[in-house]
Amino acid sequence: MAKRIVKKWTEVEDKVLREHYSSSTKLEILALLPGRSDAAIGCRACAFGLKKDPAVRSEQSRAAFADTCARLGRMPGRCDRPIGATHRKGRYTLIKIAQPDVWKPLHIHTWEIAHGPVPEGMQVSARDGNPRNVSPDNLCLRTLGEIHLRTHSRYRGLPEEVLDVLHLQNEIRKTIKRKRGNEK
Repeated sequence: MAKRIVKKWTEVEDKVLREHYSSSTKLEILALLPGRSDAAIGCRACAFGLKKDPAVRSEQSRAAFADTCARLGRMPGRCDRPIGATHRKGRYTLIKIAQPDVWKPLHIHTWEIAHGPVPEGMQVSARDGNPRNVSPDNLCLRTLGEIHLRTHSRYRGLPEEVLDVLHLQNEIRKTIKRKRGNEK
């Protein structure tokens, strides 16, 4: 295995780094410290507790963003997506339903097209647990309690019929508690 040679930092280099790091861009620092990589400069600055000035950081971020947009051939902020466009956000896929920027989860949108609006207190859920599977056959309405029951680690993997019975038992217990509370 080849041994890596680490070039020691001189006092002059440390002084230049301390004086210029916070107010200079990356390219300016690299020009002031020839023979040092960007990673080495960053590590040394971190060891000294040096940070970039917020104005320099935002200027660098804007420049990098503009370069990326130019490379992709787009104007910054001019990426209007058409109605019907989709994108993923976490576990869910969103669909654009109106301008300027009105997005809705795709599984809810699919349910509303097939069955109408979602009733109060109900949520659209995927029977197989995969919110990206948005076929109308896979979607159903459930209460938040049902969803919690079906996603609880103790009950995960049980057949649908058993989960339905457990949910009904819960509903019966709640009804009995309510009736007993009204009697007192």
